[in-house]
Amino acid sequence: MLKKKMISCIYLYQKRAVAGIQDRSELSPDPVALAESYAEWKCDEILVYDLSEDDASHEEAIDLIREICSAVPIPVIGAGRIRRMEDVKKLLYAGCRQAVLDYDRPDNVELTKEVSLKFGPNRLLARIGNERALEEAAVWLKDRVSGVLLTDISAMKTAVRISPVPVIVVPPDISLDKLMEILKLENVGGIAGKLVNDNIHELEAIRKLSADGFASEEEEASAREDECPVQAAFTWQELKKNSDGMVPVIVQDCRTDAVLMQAYMDEEAYEATIRTGKMTYFSRSRGQLWVKGETSGHFQYVKSLYTDCDYDTILAKVVQIGPACHTGSYSCFFNEILSAPEGDGELPHNPAKVFEEVFGVIQDRKEHPKEGSYTNYLFDKGIDKILKKLGEEATEIVIAAKNPNPNEIKYEICDFLYHMMVLMAEKDITWEEIMEELAKR
Repeated sequence: MLKKKMISCIYLYQKRAVAGIQDRSELSPDPVALAESYAEWKCDEILVYDLSEDDASHEEAIDLIREICSAVPIPVIGAGRIRRMEDVKKLLYAGCRQAVLDYDRPDNVELTKEVSLKFGPNRLLARIGNERALEEAAVWLKDRVSGVLLTDISAMKTAVRISPVPVIVVPPDISLDKLMEILKLENVGGIAGKLVNDNIHELEAIRKLSADGFASEEEEASAREDECPVQAAFTWQELKKNSDGMVPVIVQDCRTDAVLMQAYMDEEAYEATIRTGKMTYFSRSRGQLWVKGETSGHFQYVKSLYTDCDYDTILAKVVQIGPACHTGSYSCFFNEILSAPEGDGELPHNPAKVFEEVFGVIQDRKEHPKEGSYTNYLFDKGIDKILKKLGEEATEIVIAAKNPNPNEIKYEICDFLYHMMVLMAEKDITWEEIMEELAKR
């Protein structure tokens, strides 16, 4: 049976979250915090709709969407103000899992084939507002988009009959009985919009009600055997416990590989972590279960769990929201005990950290100028001088590439990267932002 998704919706207008496409009354002055709250209540995805009316506002909305994508651990769908391929690219590069082409705009319909070939149909949804448009598009939707957002409830039966892709319903205010009736339809992939927002605290109950009402006998039997949607490869009984009956857990940031903290799990914490997707521990000092971030908001969302060769330690890779340590530090491991004595030689460079180390020196020069520093000379001369040098170094790479000596191109690339980092520091762009952008592509 097709999983029924519950998709919250945020409408962006003038940097605020508003009530809807037609209703511009303010819902929240902080759309990022609103998205975090929706994610906290376990919606499956968040649809962010850009209602901007000019290019400058559109760019501000893209920046907000980028912040939302970074802040929440669930997929984000981007919609609104799509006119060309570049607009779709901006949404996807901002971190959106999918973009929505609004078929109320003929240019979006024409854009579908081109965008689908570029990014793949799995990255696209089509918003269709009436039955006639659905009938016209149904013959070729299958290979162009992965789903349809349908805003016309009266077209539901037609959509289920002819749509070659799952239908996400965006209904107006309707009764719970009507909602259950819609979710029961075989090709309906879920609901989105105001109805989900208004019932955000009841999503688990709606899921349970829909599952109880529509599951087959086989599915019901499977659900009774395993209430957890994720099946762990190892049961608690298969893990080796310490003398207190617990298993130590090492927690690592899945994005940076930094070790964040160490804690303990008992059986209840282990099962809760698997069931909820949030790291849950047993607090030995308080003698009770502890959901990381429950009071601070600094939740840890599970990306993977591993056990070691002896089955007596768990390694958790997580998405960390905010700092991991109660002191406010990013990691709990910041008190140095020992480092190599002077004279023993420098520690070998970690290739993955070299960019950050060099960039750190450049940023320090910007904040604390040093007399005679070439980096400060560039900052003092300003953006035009930095860009001129960057262009010169790019040309040097091209010339060096024609030289049979591979060392030449290596030297020129290093020069180019240095000047590029000066530009990054001038524009307040970090390597983390660059790496996140690359990862999205």
